[in-house]
Amino acid sequence: MSAPGEPGGAGAGPGAAAEAGAGAGAAVAADAGAVVLRASVLGALRHGFSTRLGGVSVGRYASLNLSAGWGDEADAVAENRRRLAAAIGYAPERLCTVKQVHGTDVVDAEAPPELPTDDDGRPQADAVLTVARGRALGVYTADCVPVLLAHPRSGAVCAVHAGWRGAAAGIVTRAALTLAARAGAAPGELVAALGPSIGPCCFEVGREVVAAFAQRHGEVLERPGKPGSAGNPRLDLWRAVALDLERAGLAARSIGAAGDAAVPPCTMCEPARFFSYRRDGRAIGQQLSVIVSPD
Repeated sequence: MSAPGEPGGAGAGPGAAAEAGAGAGAAVAADAGAVVLRASVLGALRHGFSTRLGGVSVGRYASLNLSAGWGDEADAVAENRRRLAAAIGYAPERLCTVKQVHGTDVVDAEAPPELPTDDDGRPQADAVLTVARGRALGVYTADCVPVLLAHPRSGAVCAVHAGWRGAAAGIVTRAALTLAARAGAAPGELVAALGPSIGPCCFEVGREVVAAFAQRHGEVLERPGKPGSAGNPRLDLWRAVALDLERAGLAARSIGAAGDAAVPPCTMCEPARFFSYRRDGRAIGQQLSVIVSPD
């Protein structure tokens, strides 16, 4: 699991308007209890960005917590995972995740692990891809930016966990280029969607972090905070992720957001819909963003 105290998000969706604010969007499904968001840019590919709604967990984990790593009851997490799988349309045993470490490694779900693994045999990485059929890939977040990538023609897919450290180090660009290479495709043939994550309205960082992103992108990504908020800089990680996707070769029109709004929902702004590490600290639930390759 990740340590999601870092966040993130995207195109005429997020690529063009990350400063426009978060929106709920209408692309929502509540199958089998689990409430998930979709992104039309991913087309007919099965996918979903979970919310915290439609599960069985209680207390700080209420209710659709998908993470077993922060103290929730194992039976509740298992039922929540079953509900999410039913909502998106995959067999739970076909889901592949990684041990997220805020780095830049990308792994193939079908290849033997070459990186260090956790006790469950998951490699330490922040993106996982597949060109195999019928495989579900997922990343856990509670503020970081989940990015789902796909090459629609071949069905190759990738799930990316982008906290600010990974984003600053290039995980998003690297994942997109790696997926394109494995699919035998030009990067411009890929599509991507950003999921619920902390927005520039809430993501306070140090000046050195803003400076690092400005140097990487040649663009100042600091945004004003909410009225009455402290004077710390706010980083637009959604815009940073979109710029990295465009740097890899994706067209702005091929970059969308969960719920089909201009930008993803901000996890910190919406306690009723999303878990947020920045807002609530540890011992909370996590969202899970999943994309499934065609059968």
